[in-house]
Amino acid sequence: MLLGGCFWAAGSKLHFSLKLQLQAYFLVHDDIMDGSHTRRGQPCWFRLPKVGLIALNDGIILRNHIARILKKHFREKPYYVDLIDLFNEVEFQTASGQMIDLITTLEGEKDLSKYSLQLHRQIVQYKTAYYSFYLPVACALLMAGENLDYHIDVKNVLIDMGIYFQVQVSC
Repeated sequence: MLLGGCFWAAGSKLHFSLKLQLQAYFLVHDDIMDGSHTRRGQPCWFRLPKVGLIALNDGIILRNHIARILKKHFREKPYYVDLIDLFNEVEFQTASGQMIDLITTLEGEKDLSKYSLQLHRQIVQYKTAYYSFYLPVACALLMAGENLDYHIDVKNVLIDMGIYFQVQVSC
């Protein structure tokens, strides 16, 4: 029942966890760590009056809602544990990309010799491509009863798409 109403309803709940919660969590924390002033033309959340570093807790709450939504809507599904593992793995990949980005661009250090095309690709792959491109498709594959180990080529193409996307929006 891949195209049935139940699949789409479940997919919508999963999309909510994915897009709104996970992305917001990553972006709130990224803005704080990078000391950003704006995101998409608007002041960063933590820059707003009366928010400040409370935004860190807001990010944690956003992240915790993911597990709650997944549990509420998917715990009876055969792919539930795989979804949890997938979200955790993607969060780890994204945090690793953030760490590479932060240690490469330490505040006060402008050593461009540390920065290479390969390093940029690695940062973008881990910081953006996994959660923006791979995660939604991997979730759909799990929901359709697929084993992600059999779809490595799909993963590789999606990671390349995520890298290409990031290069496009960075130019």
